[in-house]
Amino acid sequence: RSAAAHPVSPMPASTLRHIFFPDMSEYGAEPGMGLLEPKPEQLGREMLAQAKPHHKKAVELALQDLYGRRAEAVLRLPRALEHAIAHRILADPRDLPIALTFLQCSLWLVFSVGLQLTLLPRDAGLSALSVGLFAVHLLVTWLFLGQRFILAMHYGAHRSLISPKIPFASALNQLPQLVLANFWGMPAGMYHLHHCVMHHGANNVFPWDLSGTTGYHRGSPLGLFRYIANFALHTFLFLPYYALCKRRFGLAALSVASMGGYFAAFQLLHAAHPPAFWISLGFSSAFGPCMLMMGNFAQHQFIHPQQPFSNYGLTINLIAAPFNMLTFNDGYHIVHHLNSVAHWSELPLYFIKNLDEYEKQDALIFHTLDYTEMTMLVYTNQLEKLASYAVQLRSIHRTHKELAAVLRERLQPMPETTGEMGLPQKSIFGLQQALWVGLYCAGVPSALFPALMLPVFFALSYVQA
Repeated sequence: RSAAAHPVSPMPASTLRHIFFPDMSEYGAEPGMGLLEPKPEQLGREMLAQAKPHHKKAVELALQDLYGRRAEAVLRLPRALEHAIAHRILADPRDLPIALTFLQCSLWLVFSVGLQLTLLPRDAGLSALSVGLFAVHLLVTWLFLGQRFILAMHYGAHRSLISPKIPFASALNQLPQLVLANFWGMPAGMYHLHHCVMHHGANNVFPWDLSGTTGYHRGSPLGLFRYIANFALHTFLFLPYYALCKRRFGLAALSVASMGGYFAAFQLLHAAHPPAFWISLGFSSAFGPCMLMMGNFAQHQFIHPQQPFSNYGLTINLIAAPFNMLTFNDGYHIVHHLNSVAHWSELPLYFIKNLDEYEKQDALIFHTLDYTEMTMLVYTNQLEKLASYAVQLRSIHRTHKELAAVLRERLQPMPETTGEMGLPQKSIFGLQQALWVGLYCAGVPSALFPALMLPVFFALSYVQA
């Protein structure tokens, strides 16, 4: 019988809970949502049977991510329509959850921005209505959709979403980065260059990777604040400079054009309707980079001092964590750095198949935690408690005290692993700082946050020197 033949029933409480707090207690993979034809019980038993005794726990936990019930796409379409989208429009039918995530985010933004433009006069200021609309927009855009959109866009940047057979597929694949990204604080057209080209290309090595973490005090919140300030201040001009250095001239030109369009559009939108601008775009232009850099800092918080350039040593995996069901398995960051174009649905499988190498490289694996929970345990100096969440792959386990010592060692700054900034790079930094001050003095709204970060950056650089 077709889905249309069934009456519409209220959303069950368990489904509603799963949207916010995914249930990892049992397999629940749905065919077409990441996996095409999952057979979790049979395949899970086979993988567990093949695992070494001291790897069985890791396999058991990773299977929860491999065969868990996805929660990224809350909006669902009739089954026939979903099947048509997956198999006729998408390059990989397993990416249906990404397409649905973009759709639900687009519909929300149209509704929220439309409401602001309709209900708020241009001179609304801090009225009760504008504050209320801001609170609702903030909660839905960031608390509910934030992780979902950012990680959907992330995997969409690494792998084309739309099939090349579809007319204008290339342009359609760019829409999330060119349009939607601005509502989550990522300037139009800059994400691919920053993340795919620079971050994965330079692989966490500062100063080539501006988001590299090795030289920072990663066990201290002050190190995080300095990291955020550096990124907020110096990204715009450094990215086209990096592209030029790598002889990616087209990409450099595109980033400069995107940057100019970004500032011009922000200025026009602010002039057209200030309240809607600050609610929908202005706040996120400051908040978004902070959230993104907090995430990246956590992903590269623990670095093996003997192998800081190894993908096994410069990041971690978080497995059997509920947030993986919201973020397309974002916890598998070692796997992602080993193969940045591996499909998100297969990341737990890649992990399971290479456990011997993870053991050999002494990689750090934690279970059930998300990045924020892990980082808070670091900042509150609860490393032994964090050690209790470690998934140990060696046949002879470390004690929690021994493992806490390893964690402490991997939090230490490693300035010797960072390159020296040459005169061109220093000049780019200085020019960018002067540009932010100039734009702020000229009344450009998007320059407010970077200008405020300037004294913070210098103060923290002095304190942590």
